[in-house]
Amino acid sequence: MEVHRKLGDRYTLLAPLGHGGMAVVWRAHDEVLGRTVAVKVLAARHAGDPESRARIRHEARAAAALSHPNITQVYDYGEQPDGASTTPYVVMELVRGGTLQDRMAQPVPPKFAMRVGAEVAAALAAAHADGLVHRDIKPANVMLTPSGAKVVDFGIAAAINPSGSGDPDAEVFGTPAYLAPERLIDDAVDPASDVYALGVLLYRLLSGHSPWSADTTTQMLSAHIYVDPEPLVPLPEVPGYVTELCNRCLSKDLTLRPSAREVAALLAQAAGLRVVADSPAPVPGATLIDPTPSVLIRRDPGPGPTGAAADLAPPPTPPAAEIPAPEAGSGHGVAAPMGRHARRERARRDRRAWIITGLALLVALAAVLWSVLPRETAGRSADAQPPPVRSAPTTAARAAANASDDTTATEAPGDDGPGADRPTAGGTPAGGRPAPGTSSPGAGAGPTGTGTPTTSPPVRTTEPTEPETHEWTFSSTGGSVRATCAGPDRAELLDWSAAKPYKVQETDPGPSSAPSVTFKHGNRLDRLTVTCSGGVASSS
Repeated sequence: MEVHRKLGDRYTLLAPLGHGGMAVVWRAHDEVLGRTVAVKVLAARHAGDPESRARIRHEARAAAALSHPNITQVYDYGEQPDGASTTPYVVMELVRGGTLQDRMAQPVPPKFAMRVGAEVAAALAAAHADGLVHRDIKPANVMLTPSGAKVVDFGIAAAINPSGSGDPDAEVFGTPAYLAPERLIDDAVDPASDVYALGVLLYRLLSGHSPWSADTTTQMLSAHIYVDPEPLVPLPEVPGYVTELCNRCLSKDLTLRPSAREVAALLAQAAGLRVVADSPAPVPGATLIDPTPSVLIRRDPGPGPTGAAADLAPPPTPPAAEIPAPEAGSGHGVAAPMGRHARRERARRDRRAWIITGLALLVALAAVLWSVLPRETAGRSADAQPPPVRSAPTTAARAAANASDDTTATEAPGDDGPGADRPTAGGTPAGGRPAPGTSSPGAGAGPTGTGTPTTSPPVRTTEPTEPETHEWTFSSTGGSVRATCAGPDRAELLDWSAAKPYKVQETDPGPSSAPSVTFKHGNRLDRLTVTCSGGVASSS
């Protein structure tokens, strides 16, 4: 293929950008839209091979079905007549930058490593949500651009199929240093395999070396199956939870690995990125651009392959038993089980807004009254006045505060500490001072024993403070849950999401001592239980 040749009467080849085992990537000009693009052309020696032609066509379809800022966008696919044969080509966005493999020739700062890891994980989460597994995550397939990392080369991507091919002699595609154990045993097509490869990549970025010592490809493949990786040790500038996350990604048991969404969220937090979960529809009026770097994590659209995965999925077979569909209920970055809790959260926010507004009006009214009412009775000696008394919140303020289960109105702190001026059953504050509007036997008492009434200071309240709550996200093979502690020893599940191909079978959101969600796939059950001890949540 020569320079200035035109493909499809539209794309003029300008200069080669790189080449691999099967194809050459060119910088080209799109004559129709007037833009510069990248064109991946199947090498001449493979143009006549039906398997190679099918693979590049498959790559175009798989990548075109995905839309994510960390995935290289595919624009077009075509086949150029070339004598007796045709040459397939894929038109993609031109990524201006080098590969992560080139960058790793020099030391990588930890924060940069965690950011790249978060962006790659977010791209994988988007692919997994569409039912696709990349199967070849490695530094050479990650491009670095000024706006972030982009995953390329979906040439061997496949629809999710955890059961594998069933053929022990089937050819396994991928790069030996990044192949998960289940890929080598039965070539299972599982999202957890991508997470394993990402774990190897992250380990190398943070430590500068591989988790295993292997001199040959055979030793490396054997290590994936039989040798535990050397645990990633604590590193400067790397949070402990990132070290633990990387070690979980490399678990031999795929059920113990986190999901790509969890990896993306935790690494984004460590790298200082803002996590954005995309919604089915845009929020009206959201026109401002947040300058904070962010990572986009795709929401799970629900069970079943979509897009290219639907075309790549094997024909459906009658199930042995009907699997219950996911129940309704859940929230952050998940599919169906979100509505009830989301509505409850919105209702709480609305209620808090009204309460805050009402209390603000009460404070303003009290200030006005205080400015117009007389402060002292004429002729009254300052020494004869009782100490100033701070009044408790008004009945209206207390009623408003009691209307919300998570909003409180607080009094201004005083010298006597909390509760010093709280009324007792007899109408006298707990500190022993007279309540407003009552007489004090020793202050201004006349012959009849009644004192001169004084005007009490205004009601002083602060804006309601939101009780501090902590939320935890836990994941298992079947899915993930977001939980909080409703008490020292009581947990509550805020939302939950099944990981394909699992579905939600049973939920017990609590609050209780051990709320749980049961996920099911075929005859496999996976129960995720959350407990709290001293206000700290954990899962089992």
